[in-house]
Order: sequence, then C-alpha cells, then structure tokens
Amino acid sequence: MPFLFKLIQVKMRQPKIYYIRWVLPPYRAMTIPPFGIFIKKRYRDNQKILNHDMVHWKQYQKMGLFMFYFRYFKQFFVYGYDKMPMEIEARYEEDRYTKKHYSEVYHNSNKNSI
Repeated sequence: MPFLFKLIQVKMRQPKIYYIRWVLPPYRAMTIPPFGIFIKKRYRDNQKILNHDMVHWKQYQKMGLFMFYFRYFKQFFVYGYDKMPMEIEARYEEDRYTKKHYSEVYHNSNKNSI
C-alpha cells in the first residue's frame, strides 16, 4: 500500500516520451500518467500531437493522478470523446469546427489535424 500512495503522490515535471510501433486504435498517441506519453513512431515529427498530449500531461500535473483519470473517464462517458472538455482543451491548436467534431475530421483523414 505505501507504494500505491507514493505513486499517487508523484507528479513528474516532464513526461518521458516514447515513440512506439503501436498505440490503441484509433489514436495516434496516448498520455498515460504517471508513465509518460506514447506516440506512434510515424508521428515522431508531428509537433501538434506532442503539444496535444503535453496539455494532457499538464492536466495530470494540476489534478493529480486519481482526479485526472476520474475526470477523463467521467467526461468520456458523459459527453463522448469529441465534446469532452479535457479533449477540447488539448485541441487548442485546432480550428473551432475541429475542436467540436474531432472524430469526423480525424476519420476523414485530415492530415493537418492532431
């Protein structure tokens, strides 16, 4: 139990960034506190994706481990992925339409979106 308590308390200032072959579909990257940010290798040079996931890392730093996951999944089930406030905040580089209709834009292969 002491290990779990320490894990909840730890908030890394900068995440470890991992470039990996596979990320849970349909995502291109995932932020998994407290372990780091996982990005598909082919998106290594995509600064928008890294910026998006850095926003999630900052959300984790602000909320803590438990509240980050609690709020993320609660918003996911209440609002759906496209309209959840934590995702919209992370899409700050996107235009207004894409922020609200991300899945539609993403699945239509818009290369400029995150």
